[in-house]
Amino acid sequence: MNKEYLEQWLNVSESVNVQMPNEIFEDLSKAEFKSFNHKCFAYAYYYLICYIYRNALYGGKTDQYSQQNIINVFTSDKSSVSYITKSKGILDSMNYTKTTTDYPVSYYMDDGVLEFGLIKELRMKIPELEMNHSPRFFVKEPLKATARFDREDYTGTFYSFQNTHKLDVEDFIKIISDKRLGHVGLYIYGYISMMCDKYNNKFQITNAQLGDFVGCSERTMKKYTQRLEELNLVESTRIIYDKKQLDKVYSII
Repeated sequence: MNKEYLEQWLNVSESVNVQMPNEIFEDLSKAEFKSFNHKCFAYAYYYLICYIYRNALYGGKTDQYSQQNIINVFTSDKSSVSYITKSKGILDSMNYTKTTTDYPVSYYMDDGVLEFGLIKELRMKIPELEMNHSPRFFVKEPLKATARFDREDYTGTFYSFQNTHKLDVEDFIKIISDKRLGHVGLYIYGYISMMCDKYNNKFQITNAQLGDFVGCSERTMKKYTQRLEELNLVESTRIIYDKKQLDKVYSII
């Protein structure tokens, strides 16, 4: 999907950015994915369902946000990643998502606390309300966004930014719509963003070490970080000691 379509589809001008839990990288590394690309897809997919849920985009043209359309943002082969996104798939089993037919059609603040107006509540009040989607329509509720610690309500990333990293939706679109980056580029950018938050926007590391941490080769890491720098999303400098270039220091622009 191209950049202009994604901006309109995600209602960028009127929407709120979301935070991602820092533990997602460690949690995804423990799951059994068929490839590194699929692990990156899971990260990007989770970001997108968090964003759509938080902004209650289902309250408009609901069918636009079907699981098929969401997955199509990242891959044309839905079947290859169905083991990740299906009911009781990897993300459900990790307690990152829950498959549900109850979805938010609005959001509001109640005494400073974010609340959602859910479709089932609305249909109880207006029984004659017509569905604007297929009877088989379902969504993925992002569980880490609502209940993160001890599964208590209002402890998720929608409510507490503790130990999280932010991805602006404009950066998400720029990365996802770039043919040389896609969901792999987003995963790498997200990891660098998290580490830059921890180290005052100066994350010192070699590409080989960075590749080890995220699960790819040094060559792959070099290719993607170079492209992120070309798009002015990341910048790096080299530390020089005794006339030798050593680690890179990454910063988020």
